[in-house]
Amino acid sequence: MRNHSTPMPVAAAIIAIMLLIAGTIPSAAQTPRTTQAGEVITAFHTTLLDVMKRADALGMKGRFETLAPAVDKAFHLDLTARQSAGRRPWKDATQAEQAALLDVFRRWTIGTYANQFDGWSGQAFVDHGQKPGPQKGTVLVETELTGKEPVTLTYLMVLKDGRWGVYDVLVRRGTTSISQLAKHISEFKSIVKNGLPALTDALRAKTQTLLGG
Repeated sequence: MRNHSTPMPVAAAIIAIMLLIAGTIPSAAQTPRTTQAGEVITAFHTTLLDVMKRADALGMKGRFETLAPAVDKAFHLDLTARQSAGRRPWKDATQAEQAALLDVFRRWTIGTYANQFDGWSGQAFVDHGQKPGPQKGTVLVETELTGKEPVTLTYLMVLKDGRWGVYDVLVRRGTTSISQLAKHISEFKSIVKNGLPALTDALRAKTQTLLGG
């Protein structure tokens, strides 16, 4: 697994998540049991570990194609993409522009996983349980990727459309923690000043680079 992230203090990351989700998480008309949140992550990790073990045989294209349905089932990328872009740019965009961003954000996310989880050297995913999230309708699922340099992965799960899905991932290495959502917002801020299509174009270029053209 590759590490392409910039450290963020643990406290700052947690505060960032709590502030970002305020007023964003939809109300849940249905309430599936919260243990289903952990089951979603277990299923995702099963696919991810399989991809890591078969990384060379699959190649980048094969890893992307294998991970695509797993990411679709485990994440609520529409929520993450909207929040990453910012409320004003999203509101000012046309429906076609919004749809274009959601499509590219999905491909970029899958491509990023396929690029980073490109090999296996004995690692395993360990479940550390779950607890209520910072807002009603959310759950924190805590896991660890073992190995030479263990990584703690805390998934912020959101109940939307009758299913639990990932809204943000808190990645901790040692004493530093990174909110992927906060990282996206920081990186996209200057780009999206030029409108949502500018962000779509930037992510499309990043995805093409990840996929090798």
